[in-house]
Amino acid sequence: MTNADRAPTDLIDDIEAACRRATRWVLAQQRSSGVIGDPALGFKYYRGPWALALMGEIGPALALCDWIRENLLREGRLDGDLRILQDGWAYRDSVLIVGSQMLGQYDLSHGLVESLCFWQDPISGGFANDATPEGQGSDEMDIPYAAGPGLALLATGRLAEARRVADFLGAMYTAQSAMPDRFYCFWSREAQRPIIESDPSFEQRFVVDQRADRMQRWTIGGIAAGFLGRLYLADPQPGYLDLARKYQAFSMDATDAQFKYPSVCKSSWGASLLYQITGEDEYLDWLLRMGQWYLETQDEGGWWHPWVERTTADVIEITLEFIMHLRVLRGAMAPGLRKL
Repeated sequence: MTNADRAPTDLIDDIEAACRRATRWVLAQQRSSGVIGDPALGFKYYRGPWALALMGEIGPALALCDWIRENLLREGRLDGDLRILQDGWAYRDSVLIVGSQMLGQYDLSHGLVESLCFWQDPISGGFANDATPEGQGSDEMDIPYAAGPGLALLATGRLAEARRVADFLGAMYTAQSAMPDRFYCFWSREAQRPIIESDPSFEQRFVVDQRADRMQRWTIGGIAAGFLGRLYLADPQPGYLDLARKYQAFSMDATDAQFKYPSVCKSSWGASLLYQITGEDEYLDWLLRMGQWYLETQDEGGWWHPWVERTTADVIEITLEFIMHLRVLRGAMAPGLRKL
């Protein structure tokens, strides 16, 4: 049976079973202290509260929140000796904020959102990707690491700051000079424009070539569309929906080679929101394809494999993410869902 032959209900049971297998594996990695995996390997379990809340595993999720309080929370900021990873600082915090808000752990959601806002660029509305050794934000900003904090701002009612993330995504899209094939997805806070080949700091990862068969940030279209879709639900301005469509189109128009790489995953996020909002068949067709991809790439043991896999912590990180995406996808395909 091809993806095109499958009805949404045909996939729902398989997706549910895949989520349960993945959750059982994740829970087997949870220690008696509440942390998932080895915390000495870095803050790789930040998606735990969100994913476990979606799966109804409230007790394990709250145990993880308690461990984070005791070991990472420092005066309204997640820090300390076990916070050894400096990349994606605000993004990791933002994902934890969303999960904590879902669980009613407001000291870890509302309590952390002020420190999250420290990383937002006052000019563009984007978020610094990484923390420097001095504890400041990097010059580099990009789409996923802005959309993630945007979702946290929405979850905690910070609508004004969330709208500024949408402004950043709009400015990023408008500033593109090599569309439709290439998308410069990193933005310089200093220069207030995309980072391109002529810039001294340029790296190949700063551009997504939708014709190229290589590991790259296939994530950009889907997560932007996912955030913009969520923002549209809170503030139904047509411009947000239009921009979400544009970002998702960049994702869906890319080479089929993107399905060789785990970073295609976030494309289901954008399509899920757009299908929920519009009910249009093109997004359903893409969800069917994405759903089958998740099923085909899941290991028999229940986990998924990242592109770079050095430790079990890397596997935990991506498996928690894929649980989240599959739950959103499954919800979008629920029979009888009212289109908005």
